[in-house]
Amino acid sequence: MRDDDLRRFASRPWSEASTLKAEYWAARKRVEGAAVGLEVSRALYEQMRARRPDWPSVQEREEDLLTHIRVAAELRHVTLRNR
Repeated sequence: MRDDDLRRFASRPWSEASTLKAEYWAARKRVEGAAVGLEVSRALYEQMRARRPDWPSVQEREEDLLTHIRVAAELRHVTLRNR
């Protein structure tokens, strides 16, 4: 890879790419509903397991659970505050 290649990559219109990505996923969700999210989740899980068969570790699962508990508590707090 050359320096010019890196410069071209870095100077791409990233905001345009972000907009196109959002439009793509919105269209897929309209057509496929929640199933598309499950499909993508499954594919990401399988990709990660192919790279790291031990994933997620016990520690990673515990950290993930703590994050879910914290986010759920914050969401309850926001819901109660907005009533």
